[in-house]
Amino acid sequence: MRYLLNHIQMKACDTSTIERFKVPSEVLMERAALAVRDAAIAEFDPEKVLVLCGSGNNGGDGFAAARLLLIAGVKADVLFLGKHAHMTGQCSLEEMIFTNYGGTTLPDDADIHGYDLIIDALFGIGLSREVLGRYADVINAVNRADTPVLSIDIPSGISADDGQVQGTAVRADVTVTFQYEKLGQKLFPGEEYCGKLIVADVGINEYRAGDSFRDAFSPRTVIAGTLEEGGSGIPAEPAYTLEESDLPSLLPKRHADDNKGTHGKLLIAAGNSGMAGAAILAAKAAFRSGVGMVCVLTHPDNRLAIQTAVPEAIFAPWPEAEEDTSSSESASKHASLLHTDDADRWLSWCDALAVGPGFGTTGQSLALLTYLLRSYAGPVVIDADALNLMAQHPRLAPINAIPAIITPHPGEMRRLLNAHRSKEEPGLSVSDITTQPVKTALSFAEMSGLIVALKGARTVVTDGSEIMLNTCGNEGMATAGSGDTLTGIIGSLLAQRLAPFDAAQAGVLLHALAGDKAAERIGKRSMKAGDLADSLIEVLKRI
Repeated sequence: MRYLLNHIQMKACDTSTIERFKVPSEVLMERAALAVRDAAIAEFDPEKVLVLCGSGNNGGDGFAAARLLLIAGVKADVLFLGKHAHMTGQCSLEEMIFTNYGGTTLPDDADIHGYDLIIDALFGIGLSREVLGRYADVINAVNRADTPVLSIDIPSGISADDGQVQGTAVRADVTVTFQYEKLGQKLFPGEEYCGKLIVADVGINEYRAGDSFRDAFSPRTVIAGTLEEGGSGIPAEPAYTLEESDLPSLLPKRHADDNKGTHGKLLIAAGNSGMAGAAILAAKAAFRSGVGMVCVLTHPDNRLAIQTAVPEAIFAPWPEAEEDTSSSESASKHASLLHTDDADRWLSWCDALAVGPGFGTTGQSLALLTYLLRSYAGPVVIDADALNLMAQHPRLAPINAIPAIITPHPGEMRRLLNAHRSKEEPGLSVSDITTQPVKTALSFAEMSGLIVALKGARTVVTDGSEIMLNTCGNEGMATAGSGDTLTGIIGSLLAQRLAPFDAAQAGVLLHALAGDKAAERIGKRSMKAGDLADSLIEVLKRI
């Protein structure tokens, strides 16, 4: 597990280190500058370096790094773009020390060409405005130049909270950040602007031995004024990401005397007529994730396809209706027309329910979904057309006290959010969601009481409190049916009796790791959803 901090949380850590642990700010800046110097020499071995400094503490880091490079025998000039009247005390001090060591601060119109390396120390992680004027001109010139760039803490112009470009931003080859990765360095497009990310330990700390990291960010322990809460869209608790090494502790334990029943029974309600593939992908992924038994509740037309492709699964046909349910006007009316005896049997049998892949949005689909969500009190994962039906019928929601998991892609998330907004609120676009995935997922989880796994290049899993940002996986997974495999994986883990939030985050991690294994084996361009289920074998065979 690695924590990913926003700029407010990082400020809290800085302040705590200085005020609680009494580490002088000058010591922290010197250690940061040493890390920058070491990375510059190790990564680029330059002879002549230009350091771009602003007037904040990030600029102070730049002046200090320039001085340390001078001492190491590297010619280092500084181009200062701020105003001396606006300099922080630390930045002013470091400029004086740099000058005392014989450093040169260039005139404002100096040429940035003719250097082996440019170090970007213009703005730090606290930037919250659009980059304009002379700053924008210099950043654009740096991006056009054929000179490698090292950014200090984060590329200037990138938001540390959401990774968005604020007008323009430095495209770095290497970024040296301090103590903790930042959310904006792992969200897109921020990650691409960072280049190679080096995390340097400079002695910043927020908590004493025996404390938990999350407890350090509670209102009782965070230094007053350093952490915003409520209404800002910035989470109080730090987000985190998981790695393959975290997987063994997340998955349910296996025992030598287990049987198929102890490994869980999953009911997958999926696959309208002509959509057997979605049910097949979900069922295969569920089995590969370790569930003991799967029953696929699907359209009768899919019998042959299901039983041929997944012979291990039990086939159960969708319940018939007493009369036509082609209209989707009344969910309750249609649900009451279903012959549900067989469905009741499987709901009583299963340990978890997965619903939605290839489900369709017909009246019959709505009737079945209504019945399932109002009849089943166990753990549920909801995906695809089931989410679209929930958006069309906002009162349709699971009855169980156990939080259900939803796995929307940005389009499905948009429909759900817009269905719950007031008439006065503007509708959200897909772009709004993809640029603010953490804020979007967090707000909907808080509003709905559901666990949200908002899919994307960086899938966000949250219950409204904890936030896991998935940083594994690759673009080859952006293919039809990939979401169906994720539904099967999460449903499998729920059936194996993982708690819903644990099942959601472990399922997203498993899915992503399978995608990386598939990419290694066959390449990103050739991947299809079925490869993800097959690649689960490689991920899980040693666990």
